[in-house]
Amino acid sequence: MYMLVQADALKKGNHILFNNEECVIDNIEISNIGKHGKAKCRLELITSKKEKKVIIVLADEKFELINNS
Repeated sequence: MYMLVQADALKKGNHILFNNEECVIDNIEISNIGKHGKAKCRLELITSKKEKKVIIVLADEKFELINNS
């Protein structure tokens, strides 16, 4: 089951879909609101192939959260 969640609401250990691949959030950092009025999130992801990816997105970007239960 999938649920859309904003990037700033994600937590370490959440499973999300990124580029049609299941990833686990290894770390998340949320910046303060900048001069352009938007906060940013830096997500460190581990893919299903055990590759590490780092992405930076706006805090209001939505991701599909995977419910593992």
